Amino acid sequence: MPAAAARRGRQIIESELQCLSVVLRLVIRSAGEMAEHSRQQRLIALLASKQEMLRRIPWGNMDRVLEPLRSVSAELSDPGIANGASDAKQWVQQVTEIGRDVEDMLDETRSISRSSGGSRSVLSTLAPTINVFRARRRIAKQVKHINSRIDAIKLRLSLLANLDDRESPANATRYRMDDRQLDDVLSFEEVEALGVDSCRNDMAASLLDSGKAPGLRVISVVGIAGVGKTTLVRSVYNEPRVRGRFRCHAWITVGTASSSAANLLKRIMLQVFLDRPEMPANADSMDEMQLADTVGGYLSDKPYLVVLDDIWSSDIWDYLSVALPDNGLGSRIVVSSRVPDIGRQCRWASAGGQVFRHGPLTVDDSLRLFLRKAFRSEDECPPELESVAARIAGECKGLPLLLVAMGGLMSTKDRSVPVWNNVLDQLHKTKKLQQQLTLPSVLWFAYDDLPNRLKACFLYFVLFPRTYCAKRTALIRLWIAEGFVHKEDSSKTLEDTAEEYLMELVHRNLVQVMEYYDYGKVKSCSVHDMFREIIIHKSEEQNFGTSVTGDVIGSKLGANVRRLSTVDAKEDLLQDVRAGNVRTLFMLGASSGSVSSSFISEFKLLRVLDLEGAPVDRLPEELPDGGIYLRYLSLRNTRVSQLPKSLKKLTHLQTLDLKGTYVSKLPSGITKLQNIRHLLAYRYYSGRHPPYYYAIGVTLPQGIGQLSDLQKLTYVEADKENGTLAELGRLKQLKRLGIVKLRERDGPCLCSSIAKMTELLSLSAASISIDEPLDLPFVNPAPQRLERLYLRGNLPTLPRWIFSLRSLVRIRLRWSRLSEGSIKELQSLPVIELALIQAYDGVTLHFGEGFNRLQILEIDHLTNLEHMSFGAAMPNIQKMSIRSCGKLNTIPDGVEGLKYLKEIHLFAMPDLLVSSLKEGGANHDKVGHIPFIRVYNEHRDISSINL
Repeated sequence: MPAAAARRGRQIIESELQCLSVVLRLVIRSAGEMAEHSRQQRLIALLASKQEMLRRIPWGNMDRVLEPLRSVSAELSDPGIANGASDAKQWVQQVTEIGRDVEDMLDETRSISRSSGGSRSVLSTLAPTINVFRARRRIAKQVKHINSRIDAIKLRLSLLANLDDRESPANATRYRMDDRQLDDVLSFEEVEALGVDSCRNDMAASLLDSGKAPGLRVISVVGIAGVGKTTLVRSVYNEPRVRGRFRCHAWITVGTASSSAANLLKRIMLQVFLDRPEMPANADSMDEMQLADTVGGYLSDKPYLVVLDDIWSSDIWDYLSVALPDNGLGSRIVVSSRVPDIGRQCRWASAGGQVFRHGPLTVDDSLRLFLRKAFRSEDECPPELESVAARIAGECKGLPLLLVAMGGLMSTKDRSVPVWNNVLDQLHKTKKLQQQLTLPSVLWFAYDDLPNRLKACFLYFVLFPRTYCAKRTALIRLWIAEGFVHKEDSSKTLEDTAEEYLMELVHRNLVQVMEYYDYGKVKSCSVHDMFREIIIHKSEEQNFGTSVTGDVIGSKLGANVRRLSTVDAKEDLLQDVRAGNVRTLFMLGASSGSVSSSFISEFKLLRVLDLEGAPVDRLPEELPDGGIYLRYLSLRNTRVSQLPKSLKKLTHLQTLDLKGTYVSKLPSGITKLQNIRHLLAYRYYSGRHPPYYYAIGVTLPQGIGQLSDLQKLTYVEADKENGTLAELGRLKQLKRLGIVKLRERDGPCLCSSIAKMTELLSLSAASISIDEPLDLPFVNPAPQRLERLYLRGNLPTLPRWIFSLRSLVRIRLRWSRLSEGSIKELQSLPVIELALIQAYDGVTLHFGEGFNRLQILEIDHLTNLEHMSFGAAMPNIQKMSIRSCGKLNTIPDGVEGLKYLKEIHLFAMPDLLVSSLKEGGANHDKVGHIPFIRVYNEHRDISSINL
């Protein structure tokens, strides 16, 4: 299609969409907001503010509203547009269909208006008849559906012409970002180095300036996709001095039309309550206004900070703002958006609101960022590559996302001029080939450059919606089950190779690490929205897989889809799927009620079945014979309590995940699963009564030692009579072992088995009760690769073999009743994290010296402790938590000398200790250098002491 015709087509379609948006805004104000008004008393103020606008709606002559819509629709029939590229044809068809739907809806709205008295005032329509009430609710749902269709089209239009300012969120009908994990394009150090530190400092000042501005303030950050809005906001949000200023925090990525107001409010609620006892038990059944009342009531007397990331709809802002009160305590809301009008509207919602416009990087900053990613330092670029490096960086248009992607790609190339020039030539060719597509050519090139072994791994992220970050361990097991991972080195396991695949994707900056464990390993990861668009496009093109959510109305699934992920979807969604073609099925949660497991019998060729969170009560007694293909089965957090005997048919099964289920005994057939590599079967008790927290495992049948490929086994109940402890010694390849209900007499046998596990990385051992001695006297040789050690039980003395573990990074001791001397002995261990939980009965605790690598210290339920001191110990500690030490009335001595300490968390600690830290308190000066201090006792907040 000629360029002029393409531009004209876009202009006409955008005009059409603008008309549709105006009409929909009128309808949602009249039908959507008024529909629930009789139950939503808090919206009265909002409705009253819109009263004048509603009076002006020409209900008596709706044709006037439709005139521009129809005139634009007529232009869509122009042959130069209608006969253009296939994408343009699809847009024309979709926009035309939307226009027809809007006309139908307006006809119904006009009818409702006549029934309810036309242009009467808003407040006089708060008690409509039942028929009118139901009709308006139905129209509100139609509006939601149409909005999602409009935004899907706007996405592709807005990304044309080098990502103009009208860009919309990625794939609005499918995904939203997980609230807890925030997608960073750049590290905090890179944010500081790229000339945005001034903007960040200004934002931080606005958040911290509560004295001069005690009222609620809304701060907006506006910019196109890939420019680093989320990274900038997160760098401020995570600053200790900023977090320490507010009692409650929440980060919500709004993103898409598929997230209802109720869903978003629930996500805010989960974060601000932080599992406190005030958290309503019936939150799942609350409607929007009940949720708004609950959240608003809880925040009414607490300074709070809420981030609404990637907001694109003023309607969503209207709903959420109702729940976020102006409590006069200096609370702040930060909004990021790709739509300038949204940013301005949010700013006007408060006195002193600000808008920060975040644009692309300068040429110099772009080159510096690119060189850091390509060479790890801008000073390492060979002189002969400087020119071509600048040209490649220039192709990225100043967008950090593109710069880090190209930098990561070039870091895998030889440092030679011909190779780099060839990459630039290929990039230009890609640009020409992809000119009909809507995403920057750099992103397509970054995907095309992937080795074939990584492309399927990368596309697999299509199955993880934006609300789900992929856990590293699960992702690795899934890739292996799918057959993506091939053993390339006889000295490495498939898991080792899969982890290398993941880290290469991370190194190329195609996959972003969302969370690390404290000991440094990747915990979860995700992909940026713009890369997700490529993944979706390629997945559809190759019929690789798709993901849908239950609240997307009218989702259409290809009958021959091979990999399918559903979130909160009803079982009948699968009726139109050709079961014989499906190889992977995720059913992550379900909308309501119970899901029958009978549908499993239809999917005879499944390799992966993940039912995490779905309300499934049981598996079929007879699993299908075709189940021999199944390699990955997850029933995590379901209601399943028993496994069928036919489980033995799953002879190719590699992973069985029963975590969070009610399964307490594994059938004897489990020993027939010779290919199983990961067996997870446990749940946790966490309550208010001693011993407060422990794992509940499963009993194993005889013969478990036959599973020679087993690498992870957690948690199993010790059963010496059944031979379990001795059989564990045959599992020499185990990397993680969790065992519970140990008795004192079991120690020697368990130690003998552990000594044979030379690959062991993690060991968790728990006694049968809080008073039962945990006797682990001799492990010879000790597993030298062991990184994580969790011991729960009465330890008469610390086992000496522990002190030979040079790879240990985390040790958690619970119920131990250690002497002060035993704790001092721990100082020589190379651990990064130490937790003492009901582990010490003494009155004083003096660490003295050592613990030179320690960064995290947790002290919990040391009920006799009255005094604690650090001396010269823990010089590198960064985070300290003290919980439920009821006699500790003063902060530990020596805390003023811990210069790297950034956070102190105090849970249920005495009032005397808390008051001593406040301004003017006896210990205030000791903690003045610590940016973040938080007290979690209810109705108490001392975070402001450091401001």
